Amino acid sequence: MFHVEREALRRILGGEAGPLEAEDAAEHLLACDRCRAVAGTLLEEFRAANHPGLPSGGPLQVVFDVVDRERQWGVESLTALAEWAEVRRLPSRRSQRERVRMAKACHTTDFLKLLLGELKEEAGWEEAEFLASLALLVIEAMHQRRKTTPHASHDLQAEVWTAVANARRRAAEWRRAHQALENAERHLKEGTGDLRLKAGLLSITASTLDDEGHVSQALGALEECQAIYESLSEWNLVARTLVKVANVLEPIKPDQGLKALDRALPLIPAENSFLRLSADFLRVECLIGMGRPIEALRVFNRSSPLLASSPRIRPRIRGRFTTARLLDSLGYKQPAERLFDEVVDQDIEHGLVKDALLDLLYLYERHMKAGDLEKAAQVCRRALSDPALAAAAHEQLQALWTLLLEAVALHPISQDLLSGLRQYVNVHWKHPAATPPWVIAR
Repeated sequence: MFHVEREALRRILGGEAGPLEAEDAAEHLLACDRCRAVAGTLLEEFRAANHPGLPSGGPLQVVFDVVDRERQWGVESLTALAEWAEVRRLPSRRSQRERVRMAKACHTTDFLKLLLGELKEEAGWEEAEFLASLALLVIEAMHQRRKTTPHASHDLQAEVWTAVANARRRAAEWRRAHQALENAERHLKEGTGDLRLKAGLLSITASTLDDEGHVSQALGALEECQAIYESLSEWNLVARTLVKVANVLEPIKPDQGLKALDRALPLIPAENSFLRLSADFLRVECLIGMGRPIEALRVFNRSSPLLASSPRIRPRIRGRFTTARLLDSLGYKQPAERLFDEVVDQDIEHGLVKDALLDLLYLYERHMKAGDLEKAAQVCRRALSDPALAAAAHEQLQALWTLLLEAVALHPISQDLLSGLRQYVNVHWKHPAATPPWVIAR
């Protein structure tokens, strides 16, 4: 695409062009962000000087309207950021909540979008709950000021509750997560019928079901989610959904997980490096699970630079775990063990308690398979004695590690039982189960 030179733009916008040249310029400016930005600067200059030749009506007027609207959107977005900074400066949550409830500057679409973005990125579920309460106050105020229709208001509330459900899911607050999902579904039924919101709810529902061990239900929700995105031709979201399908299948059916990744690969946008990284490392895990480590190594070598540049700490740690698994599968047992230990150290350092417990259970299983009973016992002792893990573990979980320690000397543990224990830790790492798990002989 050729750009319009600045002086040529000055002449055209100043009313010195003929109809054909103005038509061609307008068509280009509407399509080209760069030239339209320059046109915006020139338009400001002309207006400040009360330039008499500014065209009114015709194709250039459309350009002027777009420039003005984009400027307004930009200013509103910046103003929302400033208002959010002011809210955050207030000394208490109560005062922050009161300002959001009362200040008109908070009752805008841009401020709500900012809050929703903060909510979806927030790692701590209690802070996510507070952000959600602010977002709901904004939606209520916007509705009262008639800045949104009743149906659109329900859509926005559904989006908030879907994000809350995801935060509660990550925190293993299962009952609360399902309550939030029910709230989101109820609001969607009263909303505009936006299929993207329905698909988003299905995606978080699937993640919740998968975490709880309901694999077939999770896959069913993802299938419905994928069908919606396909009907909307949202191919990047189809790709993301297929990667989630692969994530569900990888531990149990890695061959089917690999097929899902094959379908996702051509649909992943080149600029979405995080999704591509996730897909590649899932492919490595699937290939390891299928006993094809040489192929896994080729994928790993291709994608490892992306891992090093990832700004998110948890994906980098999980990538190190996959690296250790790959080394292990290639026969490099001691280097793999050093990496596994480093992964657990980083899990604990960054407060990733669930990951640390699951990684320790993986190491326990690995050492038991290898017949290295002393190292298996050391894993149990670490789970019981590490201050961070001990502080986070409930009595039922501590009893499990004690039983696993006793089992080292008494009897081997079946693969089925270990799989069940992994699922127990995945679901109940934060709160005990109604019935404690059993550690029995094979």
